[in-house]
Amino acid sequence: MKIESNSNTTLAGLQDNLQRASNDAKGAVQQAQTGASPAKNSTVSLSSVSSDLRASSSSDIDTAKVESIKAAIRDGSLKMDTSKIADGILSTARDLLQTRTPPTGG
Repeated sequence: MKIESNSNTTLAGLQDNLQRASNDAKGAVQQAQTGASPAKNSTVSLSSVSSDLRASSSSDIDTAKVESIKAAIRDGSLKMDTSKIADGILSTARDLLQTRTPPTGG
């Protein structure tokens, strides 16, 4: 098992922002439906990037597997092979050290 480093942190941040904006919009709709007056001149707009992100992120996640892992955590039956995790971390560290360029200077 190898842990790969990539730009998922940026993707995760965008997903969090999208989720917050979606929750804000849902709250405004609920206020309007219940008769509560939302703040005047409040608007929510999502960029085209957010809609692209939502479309692509749904196909990247195996929701059935996520649910099975959640269930295993809940009922205490999830077994982790810590030696495989440690091997993956060490392998990634070795790869990173080999690809790192030495500092230049003088």
